Amino acid sequence: MTTLFFAAVALLSAFAQDPGRPPVGIVDVPTVKVLRGYTVPEFEAEMQLMNQALGVACGHCHARNNFASDENPRKAVARRMIEMTQAINKQFFPEHRGQPEDSRLGKVTCFTCHQGSVLPKAPER
Repeated sequence: MTTLFFAAVALLSAFAQDPGRPPVGIVDVPTVKVLRGYTVPEFEAEMQLMNQALGVACGHCHARNNFASDENPRKAVARRMIEMTQAINKQFFPEHRGQPEDSRLGKVTCFTCHQGSVLPKAPER
C-alpha cells in the first residue's frame, strides 16, 4: 500500500510540474482522511505550511519512511487539529478567500495558534 501511495503521488507530481499542462491529479488515497480534494501541488504546499506553522519537519507527525502509516500518534492529533480549524473556518469565516499562496484551510490555520512552535502560544492579555 505504501509503495502504491508514493508511486501515485510521484506520478501526479511529475504531471503537475509540467507548466504546459493544467493542474492534474487530486490526492485521493484512503490514507488521506482530512485534506481531501487537493491537487498534488496544493497538498504538498499545505504540508509545508504546517511544517512552518509548527517549526517541525515531516517526521514530527509521519512515521519514518512511511508517510501513509498511522504509527505516529502525532498524526492523529494533527488530523484532529485540521478538523478543528476546518470547523472554525466553516462556522465563522465561510466567505474567506485567501491568496493562492495561503493555506486552503481558511482564515484560521495552524499558524494562528502555533506561530512556529510545536505547542500553541498562549494568548496575550
